[in-house]
Amino acid sequence: MTHWVQGCLHKVKLINFVTYDYVEFVAGPHLNIIIGPNGTGKSSIVCALCLGLGGKTNLLGRAREVGEFVKHGADEAIIQLELYNRKGNNHVIKRVITRTDNKSHWFINEKPSSHKEITTLVKQLNIDVDNLCQFLPQDMVAEFAKMSPSELLMSTERAVSGHELLDIHKSLITLKNEQKSITTTQASKEEYLENLTKRNDYLKDIVSKYRERDKYLTKIKILEQKRPWLLYEKQRTKYHEFREEKKKVSNQVEELRASTQPLHDTVETAKTVLVEADNEIKQVTDDLNQINTKIRRIEDLIASIKDNIEERIEEFKVKEREEASKEIKLRELKNNIRAYEAEISKMPSDAELQQKRDSLNTEAKGIAKELGKIDTQLNETVAEQQAQESKRRQIEKQIQRLNDSRNKKLEILRRYDKDTFEAVEWLRQNKEIFSGEVLEPFQLIINVPNPSNAKYIESIISRNDRKAFVFERADDLNKFMGELRDRKRLTINAVLAPTNFNYSSSHNMATLRSLGFTAYLSNLIECPELAKRYLCRYYKLHNVPIGSNAVDRNVESINKVIGGGLYFSPTNRYHVSKSRYCDDTISSISQIKDSKIFNLTVDTKRIEELNNEMKSIQSSAKDLIARINTMKEQQAKLRSTEERNRNDKNVVSQELRYRCSIVEKIKSRKAKIQQLSNTKINLEAERSRCNAHVKAELERRKTQQSQLYSAYSLLEEKLHQKSLRTISKIVAAVAVSEAEDILSSSCEELTKAQEKYQALSDNVLKEKQYAMELLEKAKKACGLTTNELPPKYKQKFKKYACNDVEDLDNQLNEARTMAECTNEVDPQVIKEYTERKEEIEMYSKEVEANQQKLVSLQQRLTSLHEQWYEPVSSLVEQINEKFRVFFATLKCCGEVLLAEHEDYEKWGIDIKVQFRNSDDLKRLTSSYQSGGEKSVSTILYLLSLQGLTDCPFRVVDEINQGMDPRNERKVFEMMAKTATVKGTSQYFLITPKLLPDLDFNDRMTILAIFNGQGLDNSKNESFSIEKVIAEDSFRQSQNGRANN
Repeated sequence: MTHWVQGCLHKVKLINFVTYDYVEFVAGPHLNIIIGPNGTGKSSIVCALCLGLGGKTNLLGRAREVGEFVKHGADEAIIQLELYNRKGNNHVIKRVITRTDNKSHWFINEKPSSHKEITTLVKQLNIDVDNLCQFLPQDMVAEFAKMSPSELLMSTERAVSGHELLDIHKSLITLKNEQKSITTTQASKEEYLENLTKRNDYLKDIVSKYRERDKYLTKIKILEQKRPWLLYEKQRTKYHEFREEKKKVSNQVEELRASTQPLHDTVETAKTVLVEADNEIKQVTDDLNQINTKIRRIEDLIASIKDNIEERIEEFKVKEREEASKEIKLRELKNNIRAYEAEISKMPSDAELQQKRDSLNTEAKGIAKELGKIDTQLNETVAEQQAQESKRRQIEKQIQRLNDSRNKKLEILRRYDKDTFEAVEWLRQNKEIFSGEVLEPFQLIINVPNPSNAKYIESIISRNDRKAFVFERADDLNKFMGELRDRKRLTINAVLAPTNFNYSSSHNMATLRSLGFTAYLSNLIECPELAKRYLCRYYKLHNVPIGSNAVDRNVESINKVIGGGLYFSPTNRYHVSKSRYCDDTISSISQIKDSKIFNLTVDTKRIEELNNEMKSIQSSAKDLIARINTMKEQQAKLRSTEERNRNDKNVVSQELRYRCSIVEKIKSRKAKIQQLSNTKINLEAERSRCNAHVKAELERRKTQQSQLYSAYSLLEEKLHQKSLRTISKIVAAVAVSEAEDILSSSCEELTKAQEKYQALSDNVLKEKQYAMELLEKAKKACGLTTNELPPKYKQKFKKYACNDVEDLDNQLNEARTMAECTNEVDPQVIKEYTERKEEIEMYSKEVEANQQKLVSLQQRLTSLHEQWYEPVSSLVEQINEKFRVFFATLKCCGEVLLAEHEDYEKWGIDIKVQFRNSDDLKRLTSSYQSGGEKSVSTILYLLSLQGLTDCPFRVVDEINQGMDPRNERKVFEMMAKTATVKGTSQYFLITPKLLPDLDFNDRMTILAIFNGQGLDNSKNESFSIEKVIAEDSFRQSQNGRANN
């Protein structure tokens, strides 16, 4: 089995499947031709292959339920397929179908399995039964030509490369759609962002004024909090100064105490010596003591006088410096006042500004009055318009309800066939270009008054004709198809109605009523005459009787009366025909499905009445709109005048506020000048008083110095008297005197120091208490519980630096003035501005992110396009080369082109063919070429894929039907040559007949089907083909004698 391809069909076995009780056959590895008369079950084998490999029933275009494939009278059917496996035992897939519940049971190599496992195995073997390029059932042959270029491209990709190229193609489609979506979203977001920015720019000045006023209020609050802290700090500094001075005095007291103790010891020693000599020189000693006392007093007084002179001179110098500082500050204040007065002199007066503002207010009231009148008129007119609009909407709703069925039909068309929907829209806009009558697709124009009858018409008209446009003239049809099919590349269908047609019924309904019939189908529908002629000509609606349940009971009688054709009972569809091979009547029955399209009805008369009423309302609405627009123009002019008036008032108010702030500054500085002037000192008087005081003190010192000199003279005299006494007594006396002088001076200093210390202690306590009171006030102002000022308050206070409390008060008054001069702003405006600003930032980030994403998407698209384009274009070129050669063999022209587009969803493969020299190359469609031409084009395209694909087998059912003998012979020769090449895919050709004298080779396998009425297909008895041929020859000879 070296010629067998992995996954190709080796053996097929069917039990109770459609027409077969039992059948089993072995396929060849190359071209397999399955031949047999119509009705013998050729297509049943195709159905078995599709269903056995996991395919769905809708791929076959036959029954919808899988249970309908079970042979009549049997409960279940079995499909068993054996697939070649070069790596081991062949894969045997079995599907058991039960009729009653439409369920299936799956097996792989006799082991129970699931549908998912079957599809996984089939996919691994590159079998794709839903790809028309690989699997083309009889009822789907016409669908190949209906495939759009994009569908054909995807099917070809899937057939050739499995899913590799298709996956890249789908990724390109997904990325392109994502790019278009983001681009659309980006544009709307950018527009929205621009609108947000414009709206915030309009509020920027208002927010700025609000923040300016808020800044002044914040400054006021901080300054009011800082003021008690500034007072506290000033008092605290004063307290610390007293405390430092107290500490210094305390140290001084301790030093004095320490220095006094040695003096006491010296005095006591000297006194002891003096006591011993006291009796001898007592009188002299007393005199000397008196003299020494006087000398000490005079010396202390002289020292005190000196200190008083120095202190008084220093006081005068301090006052002199203070006055110089005041003069400098006064000059600065006067200069400021002169500058402010010069500025205010250039401005209009308060009276002028107030008069101007009053004039503007009067003008504003007049404008508001006019606006009120126009608003009232406008509201009344708008109310009238709204009433009409409400009535219009009610009519629209009624029309919409009546049109709901028609719209639903159009929506169904849009959802399931976008090309036909687009063609309907185009026709409605361009109907005037056609000479004759043109009708929209049947599924839009057919109205079934009784919805219960819709299922009959829906079961008869083919899906292709339901979407077909109906034309009265052939030139109109060609114009329509040329524009939409050839230029716009839409996959649509159009038909030409017969010029005239006599659709009288073949049987009298009076005769048929006895069999259970009630009417012909043509009498149960409403549609234009042109459409009815086409339906009766091609679907014989005038000869399709519809009946009651009695029809099901009279089937045999009806078949004899009617002879051939269609008829319906409420639940079943019956088809009667004559066998092409004998005189037997062949009948089939199928269940009717509920209607999904034609069961929607429309009341056209009521719609016309409502449309007339709508036109009347629309005419009246135009007059109202004109009146409203006129009033809005007047309103806009007044709004503009009002806005200009408001701006002028704002300018005047700003000038008034600015003038007020300058006046306050002048008042503040004049008050400061007055305060400084009131505290001015007369330096000349102070200098005179200081000089007089110093002179008086100098006179006192001079007197005391004279007294001191007299005392020393007396002391010298007394000492001279005692010079004769003992030297030791004199020395002792002198020592005592000197020691007592020193001790007395030290004690006096100690006493003064102690008094000063006590006074300072009292002051420190007093200053501390005052400082604590100020601290509590400062803490209360800031809402604090701790004594330490937090860093955040320090940072706030540092922002507004002040030299002293006076400077702070000036700043506070100025801030209050500016805050009062600034208008308040609605907080809601500020909130809207802030929220919109955050939204602007958010959208800006989103816009930037989308831009980056678009760049990334474009890069990915470019990369994937490079991976996909070259192999796809190469593939199409190879297909084109084979396709052209095949058509040249037929002496025709054909080509396969890759249709490129900026949208990857619209990339496709165009098959263009020319069968006559008089024609140009035309794209293969379901409506332009004949059935035989479509069959030839389809099979040659599939043959062009042979050798390019790695699918294990390909199935084509009755593709040669409709071909002329010459083309059929040529196509067969090409198929035999292409499909029997070693290493290519297995091929199954299903056909009811073959031309005589065709060339065959040993790589072909012929499978002839002998199945039907009168043929014994029992698998338990031997079957003789020779016997069948002999019986057929005898039957034909008998028929010949009878005819003679």
